[in-house]
Amino acid sequence: MDCSMTSSVLSANYNTVLFEFGVTLVTSKILYALLRNVYQPRVFSDLLLGIILAQFRILSITNAINLVFGKIGGFIFAPYLFALGVEMDPFTLLEAPTADTVVAYAGILSTCVLVTLCHAAILSTSPTHTGIVHEHSLRAFLGLAAALANTASPVLTRLATDLKIAKTNVGRLAVGAGLTSDMLTTLLIALGSMIWRDSDANADAPFAQPALTASVLALVVMSAFVSRAMADWVDGRNPEGRRMRGFDLSLVALVAATLCWFISVLRLDINMAAFLVGLAFPTDGRVSRLLVSKINFVLSSFVLPLYVAHVCLSLRQTTDDIEVTGLTPNEGLRAYVMQLPFPWWKVFLATAMGTLGKLIGCTGVGLLRGLGWLEALALGMLLNVKGYFHIYCALAAFEAGIITDKSFMAIIFVVALNVAVTPMVGMGIASWARRSVQWRLMGLQHHDPSTELRLVAGLRGPQEVPTLAFLMESLRWGAGNGEIACYAVDMVQLTDQTASSIVKSGGLDGVTVVDEEVSEMRKLVGEALDAYQAECGGEGGKVKVRRLLALSSFPDMHSDMCICAEDAMAALILLPFHKTQCLDGTMDGGHFGFRLVNQKVLQLAPCSVGIIVDRGLGKQQRPDQSTAQASVVVVFIGGADDREALTLASFMCKQQASVRLTALRVVQNATAQARAKARTSLFESKSKRHMPLAAATTGQEELQAQADDKFFAEFYRKHVAGNKSVGYLEKHVADGAELVAVLRGMQGDYRLFVVGRGRDRNSVLTEGLEEWAECLELGPVGDIIASSDFSTTASVLIVQQYDAKKHYKVIDEEFMPL
Repeated sequence: MDCSMTSSVLSANYNTVLFEFGVTLVTSKILYALLRNVYQPRVFSDLLLGIILAQFRILSITNAINLVFGKIGGFIFAPYLFALGVEMDPFTLLEAPTADTVVAYAGILSTCVLVTLCHAAILSTSPTHTGIVHEHSLRAFLGLAAALANTASPVLTRLATDLKIAKTNVGRLAVGAGLTSDMLTTLLIALGSMIWRDSDANADAPFAQPALTASVLALVVMSAFVSRAMADWVDGRNPEGRRMRGFDLSLVALVAATLCWFISVLRLDINMAAFLVGLAFPTDGRVSRLLVSKINFVLSSFVLPLYVAHVCLSLRQTTDDIEVTGLTPNEGLRAYVMQLPFPWWKVFLATAMGTLGKLIGCTGVGLLRGLGWLEALALGMLLNVKGYFHIYCALAAFEAGIITDKSFMAIIFVVALNVAVTPMVGMGIASWARRSVQWRLMGLQHHDPSTELRLVAGLRGPQEVPTLAFLMESLRWGAGNGEIACYAVDMVQLTDQTASSIVKSGGLDGVTVVDEEVSEMRKLVGEALDAYQAECGGEGGKVKVRRLLALSSFPDMHSDMCICAEDAMAALILLPFHKTQCLDGTMDGGHFGFRLVNQKVLQLAPCSVGIIVDRGLGKQQRPDQSTAQASVVVVFIGGADDREALTLASFMCKQQASVRLTALRVVQNATAQARAKARTSLFESKSKRHMPLAAATTGQEELQAQADDKFFAEFYRKHVAGNKSVGYLEKHVADGAELVAVLRGMQGDYRLFVVGRGRDRNSVLTEGLEEWAECLELGPVGDIIASSDFSTTASVLIVQQYDAKKHYKVIDEEFMPL
């Protein structure tokens, strides 16, 4: 009877704890979703939740968190430090210093010097302004200096990704220097924990401390050999392309945990032991990537929010200032640290030392490296970012009696204030970098024929590479003597899973993703692009392919594409249609996220844009390999977008041996001309009744018609007249129905249709077609050709010309400063 009652009580407590944990995690998720709109890191929402719980004393939740983390809190941070160590390569500290390491060393050195100069304030025992450090010892002083000099590299890497600054010079330098600074300062703290441990217990044995330290170092070296052998064995059992066995990955984690336990037996803190084992673990390899991805995902989703809440719910250890809080001495011991009066003096002192130390060192080195004043200051502010490791250090020092209640509270608020301000600095860097780019008109019509053609191509997977290769080979002979530079951008959605696997990269991106699925996709894309470049780019390096990564949520991914086009000064952005072709030839329902990306790029792009509706174009044939000519038709109705499409077609004319181009001009027949004349008369009658808008519309239509006739006549003179390889068709139609019939009659004769989006086209030939359009972003003609009932073999490229009026924010071309 008693046993059954006890089990029921334990079950009830267990269910209550799970429920309270669920409420806490959901609340943290909601806070993060709200704060993410202003680019606040996850650590800020976790801190905010912990402070709220401490201030409002929600007993059911706080008791559940303290009940569990009071027992496991001593080693719950070990997986975080292990994953952090795996991401780092300690051998870089032994190599010749690079720009990243020099900036990191300068920031650490200047911070330590500043902390030394402020030692009087740090160790102060004044009743009005007590110092930060309670224990007057060398380990407390050096530990504070190392913690303030530390950079939270995971937080900095995520910020650089969210704020789109990872590809800038400052962003790449900050990410690299942040990783070096994090590794060096954490290593110093780990070494300090080996030197200053249980000194009282070993007072009677003077050689015990050096022996324990030597044993720890020997175990770390042994861990390096064991972990590398283990990783190689697992990689051999799980080759690339096959799913990693869960048992093998669990076995590696078990071996790592065992090594950490052996080191902790030698009286080293288990968390620092985990960092040293992670540092000895091989950085590269499939096993390392998976371990980092899985551990970080679990930590960011479940463990770290609860851990931060547990830290903020720490109980006081002294009864100082109980008259201020209105508590009795017994109640004061049970009060939370976060309920103390706000320690303004200590928050200011710690913030000033950390910020000024980083600014002095990093700014000085940045100026010597050629950065401007604003960029150098921003570099120092970014490297001053704090994170979860600083919260752990504050708790460890508080529990060891090194700092007081107020100092512990001050450090928590310093971290919260720091991570709240740093994103603003990042946004300032991004806006300054965009403003400093020398702007020019970017589009195919404005491209200098003597220079290489630059494209930005968005890729969702390796299946889109053949079509991209076809278009690159078709276009590259139109300018720069066959020279083309393609910036292939892998479009990857930023989710909690991918965010947990973001690490520093040495390429143009600054960061990369080690998630297995994303890595496999990027590897296949790279192999396909390398194969094309090897086959077609051997002619003096005329074909250049550069790999980039667009790692964003779908509402923000367009920024990556537009920023890349600005930086590369590209003439054209190529994006895949959000729908793909099924096995039966029809188009699937599509992906709403990629459709949103396409719509925003079309709206905000700094150059011309092309949307590719692929129906096996690249798989059927490629211009450089196939002996048969690829049949391409460009449809010209009128308008700026059609003129841009005709310009793109003129680039293909140079590939005469393998591309058979046909120019189709659709003109109005007598019936359509009568309708157009009647509509013009209606507008003129309205303009006489004091309606200037109608008159302006009529004048713009006349100017567009003149520009269309002049542009097509020039195209005909250069590429059609006297050139048998370029065909010409002219169709007279009355309305949209006849236009659709003409296009359907040609669907079996051509592999690729090139059409303009038709934003500014106001033709009677396309009236009414938009009412039936399923995808308005393709325009009326593009939507027809892209529909499932049009063709199963004909691909379509919808082209939109860059509108320079958006850049100068003018309403008419006569106000353009060109």
